Amino acid sequence: MMEPDDPRLDNVDQSDVILTDDMIGYNILIGGDHLGAIEGMPGQIEHLVVEPQYQNNGVARAALNAFIRRSRLEGASEVTTNNVIHSAMEHILETEGFEKRTDEIGWVKEI
Repeated sequence: MMEPDDPRLDNVDQSDVILTDDMIGYNILIGGDHLGAIEGMPGQIEHLVVEPQYQNNGVARAALNAFIRRSRLEGASEVTTNNVIHSAMEHILETEGFEKRTDEIGWVKEI
């Protein structure tokens, strides 16, 4: 099991993240270890969570970008969220080019 101070968590990049299919979305794996999950389907994020011990290492940002890449490869033209997001995740969404949706609660990014 990966420890929170594992050097693989330094400068995490989307290429480090493997998203594996799960019943309600995707598991977030790095080096074969489960670090979190994304609920949703290509183009639609319901919830993204990183296990507490792995937070603040760039895992969420890398997983989001891996999800965007996968969504694009599966034919999605945008990625949306449908709910209120934790403030730390809002910061990531803003810096990754997402905008607040004007039609509903949530965020959107054209890909």
